[in-house]
Amino acid sequence: MLGISVYLQDLDIPYLEAAAAAGAEYVFTSLHIPEEDFSDIDEKLPQLLTTCHSLGLTLVPDVSPVTFEKLGIKNGDMAALKNLGITAVRLDYGFEEPGEVAALQKDFQLFLNASVVTETFLTAAAEAGTDLAKIKLAHNFYPKQDTGLGTAAFQEINQGFLRRGLQVMAFVPGDRLKRFPLYQGLPTLEKHRGLHPYTAAVELMAAFGVQDVMIGDSLAHRKTLAMITRYQSEKILTLPVQLAHEAAELYDQVLDVRPDIPEKMIRLTTPRQKEIPVGKTLNRNLGTITMENRLAGRYSGEIAICRQTLPFAAESNCIGFVHPEFLPLLNWIDRQTKICFTPLADS
Repeated sequence: MLGISVYLQDLDIPYLEAAAAAGAEYVFTSLHIPEEDFSDIDEKLPQLLTTCHSLGLTLVPDVSPVTFEKLGIKNGDMAALKNLGITAVRLDYGFEEPGEVAALQKDFQLFLNASVVTETFLTAAAEAGTDLAKIKLAHNFYPKQDTGLGTAAFQEINQGFLRRGLQVMAFVPGDRLKRFPLYQGLPTLEKHRGLHPYTAAVELMAAFGVQDVMIGDSLAHRKTLAMITRYQSEKILTLPVQLAHEAAELYDQVLDVRPDIPEKMIRLTTPRQKEIPVGKTLNRNLGTITMENRLAGRYSGEIAICRQTLPFAAESNCIGFVHPEFLPLLNWIDRQTKICFTPLADS
């Protein structure tokens, strides 16, 4: 499932509407970060809750002991949060008792902090009566450059959760507006800080078993959100490309890949065509899209995408290229993946 993040200081109702239309199901917000402006929370929080409810979005506020102070309610009064209309919470620091988690589960959909929770705690929570099948594990995001998680640690953490059959959520940066006050992106993995959110999201799902992806930053493009949900629901990988005029009919088609994927290229199952004329033949750089010409004999008309830089081949016409920003996506194409080329102007 897909989620976005909304902060009271940047509250944008049209963005919520666009995200819902693109398939988002969750909205994350923080009710304790020190940089947030809570001066008009009495007005904005009800507006956010009402909007989410009307759009069928689940609001997931991040809560800690500071939350109660910010909201002007008694410390630890979770019932007051429920009375506000909050039905789901991500428990940050301040909720260390397994029995407390079991009790809170009666009133809220719970998200635990995946970046710090231990398997020992999960075992104790289950023994205290928590239904772990209904818990989600939501990682932190990291506002400051160089502080995000490394891939090895992330993989190790997630494998423990996945062995238990638990659902994991993680964050990727946005591509319209980074969040105040640092504007450095809000990824879970440090390697994703400067990446396009779609590229980061696909890697989270394909390489690390993450089921739910959240945009951490204030705004993302609707096209980006739609591409993520399409991959989640149908495993259709959208590739922004530039195609030659003679290959323009390939845009917006859903294309299958051969199940026997070679190391150096991705071969598509589009029908071959006899006697394709020799056309533009160049060095086949990473991301080059090729069509075999008549010199390839019975392979004439076969279309492929280069997964690595390959030398010039007289039998391979170069008919397009993948946008450099999306080249990492080629690493995550497997036999179940379908591909859809989209024009660069639309991405």
